[in-house]
Amino acid sequence: MLDLTNIEDIEELIICTLCKQKFNHLDFIPKLLTCKHHFCLSCIRSTMMKGMEVFCVNCWKRTELEEQDPEVLPTYKPVLVLSTSISSLKNSVNGGTNVPTVNHDSIPPDKDKKTDNCLAHNMPLSLWCHTCFVSTCRLCITPPEQMHMNHQIMSQEEAKEKLSSEVQTETVSIAKLVNEVQRLVGQQRQFLLKVHEACITLKAFIETDLQNGLIVIPEVDEARALLNRTQVDLGRYDELSDVQLLYSNLIVEKHKLQTKCQEMHMQCRMDALIRNANVVFDFSLIRHVLENLNSPDSGMSQQLTQPQTNGTPLSNPILFLANYCMSQLYSRHMVSKQQQQQQQQQQQRQCLQQNGGVEFVSIKSPSLTPSLYGAVGGGAAIENCATTLLAFNPTLQPLPPQPAAVAAAAAALTMQTLAPAFAVFYFNVEVNGAPFGRFLIETRPDIAPKMVRNFASLVNGEMGFGYKGCLVFQCWAGESVITGDFELNNGRGGRSIYEEGFFIPDDTKFPATRGAVGMRRTQKKHDSLGMVGSQFRIILQEMKGFTAIFGHVVEGLDLIEKIATFGDLAGKPTKSVVIASCGKL
Repeated sequence: MLDLTNIEDIEELIICTLCKQKFNHLDFIPKLLTCKHHFCLSCIRSTMMKGMEVFCVNCWKRTELEEQDPEVLPTYKPVLVLSTSISSLKNSVNGGTNVPTVNHDSIPPDKDKKTDNCLAHNMPLSLWCHTCFVSTCRLCITPPEQMHMNHQIMSQEEAKEKLSSEVQTETVSIAKLVNEVQRLVGQQRQFLLKVHEACITLKAFIETDLQNGLIVIPEVDEARALLNRTQVDLGRYDELSDVQLLYSNLIVEKHKLQTKCQEMHMQCRMDALIRNANVVFDFSLIRHVLENLNSPDSGMSQQLTQPQTNGTPLSNPILFLANYCMSQLYSRHMVSKQQQQQQQQQQQRQCLQQNGGVEFVSIKSPSLTPSLYGAVGGGAAIENCATTLLAFNPTLQPLPPQPAAVAAAAAALTMQTLAPAFAVFYFNVEVNGAPFGRFLIETRPDIAPKMVRNFASLVNGEMGFGYKGCLVFQCWAGESVITGDFELNNGRGGRSIYEEGFFIPDDTKFPATRGAVGMRRTQKKHDSLGMVGSQFRIILQEMKGFTAIFGHVVEGLDLIEKIATFGDLAGKPTKSVVIASCGKL
């Protein structure tokens, strides 16, 4: 029996604990959270709702709405019934004895409650149309309705099993697609890493040549030295023959400078075409360009270059690099072709000399001067682009009549032969007795002759000792790899091929960037003297202050990175890394 004497205590149950307002079925409907606390709908919307989540102010637990309105929360009906009937209960306590019954129909139903009957026929939705993906009753599929004619109809249980099976199938399919996308992303990332590595190598070579290639130009140095000697000797010479010899030397040097100047002009014109071209070069187009490079009225420059806006040519860095690399590939192709022709001619001369006794007079042409670009991208040094291509292009037309100096320069361009490519050495590596891979090192004998001679001799084993069988005795991940101690394999040995055992390295001023190779000082008294022997270091990140750079890794830098990961914190390799074989390509 309900005791109604303490009606005031009951009234506390029908008041929202947050806003102290009485519950009703309008704006203050009691809504139940997942933590079993209830609050009015107004407080939930204004105070407790954060995005699509409701946080209880009593326990701070979260109730998710799943992108719906807070009205979808279940209504706390016992509290709502008590709130609507509390006034009648108070009247019965004060004077009356009849307690009115509660009209449950006045309480609005929850909006999220779904009916199980068909709205059209008021029949149970016991069937499922798998074509329309909706529940249906039996009358919907029987005449005269036939709302789902020729559709796939099944029971609710069968539909659930079928949909569950299809969900599992699609789940497996999506998982396979996700794995395939991840695999392709990883494959693309590896490709981009290769591109990045090639760009770093290209950048290192160009930086090297910017620091060294444009500083020393032999023709300029020789001309300056001759001018200094001429000023001194002109006052000392009394004989007419001596003065005439001095004059002849000046004329020869002048012709050399004119030839060099002509080469530089042609190189700059070729550079301008590469920089401003609006098409991608191929071998045939480059050949055609070189045929017309000496003709200013040919119109080739206007056809290939981009239009200018306010005096500044439009730039496309990707197209620029593509054309630059294509011109260098063409240069290398023509160099290889010319070398083969020279070998064939030499063999023919030998055969003729042996068989017919024919005497040949060899005319030695002056070698080309180094280009503005130097060595690039994992190959030999790239000579002056326009000069190289003109020198080995068999389809060049004769030049028109020109002044003597220009004619001499053009003749030099068409007769000169390219200096041989820089030497490239291979190293085959084994790890724990199993083949691991190969890397290639290109050296610069033009800048570091003494170090390169020592390195080449040790690679080939010309002195009876060398790098074959050497261990990698120090390596740090992402930093460097050190080897070349053929005596002790611990960094405390390794002499050079020279009689004194150790020598002062060449002052190359090459930057110690990623991929650079330099001689390492031994951990002996020679270290303080700055002398080197046979040990060399392959650099994986920039090391300021490290000198004695004489070459670069042109292939297999990823292999060096893997070897570097074998080192512990102290740099000692955890695996046996051996140079199984090495030599010159």
